[in-house]
Amino acid sequence: MLAEMARADKVNLLAMLKEKARRAEVYRYKTMFTGLYDWQKDFISHTKDFGAVCLCAANRIGKTYTGTYIDSVHLMGDYPEDWKGHKFDRPILAWLLGYSGEKTRDLLQQELFGRISQGKLTGGLIPPELIVDYKAMSGTSGALREVRVKHLSGGISTCQFWSYSQGQHALMGDSVDWYHIDEEPRDQSIYPQVLTRTATGDSGRGGRGILTFTPENGRTELVIKFMDEPGKSQYFMQKGWDDAPHLSDEIKESLLDSFPAHQRDMRTKGTPMLGHGRIYDLSEDFITCDAFEIPKHFYVINALDFGWDHPQAHIQLVWDRDQDIFYVTRALKMRQTSPDEAWGAVKQWSKGIPVAWPLDGLQTEKGSGKQQKEYYEEAGFEMIYERATWEDGSNGVEAGLYEIRDLMRKGKFKVFSGLRDVFDEILQYHRDEKGKIVKVRDDLLDAIRYAYMMKREAIPFGDIIDGKAQEINFESEW
Repeated sequence: MLAEMARADKVNLLAMLKEKARRAEVYRYKTMFTGLYDWQKDFISHTKDFGAVCLCAANRIGKTYTGTYIDSVHLMGDYPEDWKGHKFDRPILAWLLGYSGEKTRDLLQQELFGRISQGKLTGGLIPPELIVDYKAMSGTSGALREVRVKHLSGGISTCQFWSYSQGQHALMGDSVDWYHIDEEPRDQSIYPQVLTRTATGDSGRGGRGILTFTPENGRTELVIKFMDEPGKSQYFMQKGWDDAPHLSDEIKESLLDSFPAHQRDMRTKGTPMLGHGRIYDLSEDFITCDAFEIPKHFYVINALDFGWDHPQAHIQLVWDRDQDIFYVTRALKMRQTSPDEAWGAVKQWSKGIPVAWPLDGLQTEKGSGKQQKEYYEEAGFEMIYERATWEDGSNGVEAGLYEIRDLMRKGKFKVFSGLRDVFDEILQYHRDEKGKIVKVRDDLLDAIRYAYMMKREAIPFGDIIDGKAQEINFESEW
């Protein structure tokens, strides 16, 4: 009898464990938020303040996974406690868009709703009991045109799938609350048409949405719109393999070997291919070096680029004069930061080091009569006595670009690994179709050029660590 009871208990326990596992799978959306990376949560949070949030991402880091999770939460109205993104307080109409019926089925539909089995959807991120009904998409086996979902408020949300192959003329008539563009459409008229449909969404407040793609088409109108024209209505985020700890070194190595060399920055960092438009047209790997402890006989100079609404930038350039090799060892950029706040942020690696600065440092404030550079001097920066110029007194930009690029190609200009903002600017620094430099996201690069122009004012690093300023322990921070 006791043996039978023990066996029955075991059977019951096994059944309970199976049911627990089943519920964990069926309702996995309830625990997914806590397992997201910080950048994924950050991406979600920006949907609160921006109508369009773009994730330009490398392959295999979870961009579509992130997007479909957001889609599912909005459709159900079941938001996690720590959700900082936009919330809809009623059922919504959502548009999910992909390359084709097959792609929307395999990448979006099945992740959200599962497969069709015996006339019903098996459920995906959205549990099957919340799926009211569905309509098939003509011409693509197993693909759906529409799925209706129970919303937490008691109403019914509608999810519609669209393929770019249908063309922008199919995207008419509805007032859309939420959209998710997965992978960039080659037809550049698709996105404006989607935006038009959201104009009166969310009860007249204006709908919103996300774009998740790897920039395989290069610097298209859509990519340029987000990267080079930041505004109150849109936000741009770029993420790569370094932001995806789930990718092992073995997987990365295997994938990297399969990518053509000219696609590697795009595939691994989410960097649009710029072709001949790039100014520093070298791979990131070629100009990267591991951080090292700076020898005393190397020379050092800092530089800053002033800014308020656009970031102010601070960099440190170290020069091995014997080998004529330059190293960018420090970099930081900040928005709406006062000179005192900036000094607090960089003091540890800036005290006692001369700082190069541009022409606008001579601008005078009407109220105080002080030049902009004086505020930084008062904060603690060792501002060089004159603005950044070449030795002959000129300040030509092209000369600096040419020299730095030439040094890069010769392996004589390196950037410490980990300075992500510097690499992002280098990879995006380009000219437009008329050959003009596009002055967007170049704050750190401008500061680097000022430091290089004024390298004659650099001082031995030994003067810093020997106590003439402040000892800086590079090894402990790198």
